Amino acid sequence: MKKLLSFAAVCLFVLTLCSCSSADTNTPEGTVTKAIKCIIDKDYEGYINMMTFKKVKSDEDKAQLVALVKEKMDKEMEEKQGIKDYEVGAAAIEENTAVVPYKITYGNGDTKEDKMKLTKTEDGKWLIDSGK
Repeated sequence: MKKLLSFAAVCLFVLTLCSCSSADTNTPEGTVTKAIKCIIDKDYEGYINMMTFKKVKSDEDKAQLVALVKEKMDKEMEEKQGIKDYEVGAAAIEENTAVVPYKITYGNGDTKEDKMKLTKTEDGKWLIDSGK
C-alpha cells in the first residue's frame, strides 16, 4: 500500500511539473503566458527571443535590448515586489495577428491590465509584435 501511495505521489508531482513548465507558443495565450514567465524568471534574453521585428536585429542589437529590458524590469519588479499572480485572457485573432489581454497582480497589491499584440510566423509560432 505504501509503494502504491508513493508511486501515485511521484506521478502527481511529475504531471504538475510538466504542466507548469511548458507553455504552448503555438497559441497566442501560450505565448503571452511564456512571456510573463520569462519576466518572473528574469529570463530577459528569452523574452527578447520571443519578439518579432520588422527589421532584422543583429546579436549586438538584441544584447542591447536585453540590457534595457533587464534594467527596466528589475527596477519595476523591485518597486512592486515582484509578480504575485497573473491571468491571461482569450485571444482576439484576426488572420495572422492576435491581441491577448492579461492581468498582472504584483506583490505590493498593485494590478496592471494590458494587452499584448502578437504576430503569427510562417512556421505557425506566435511572437510578440515589437512594433519596430
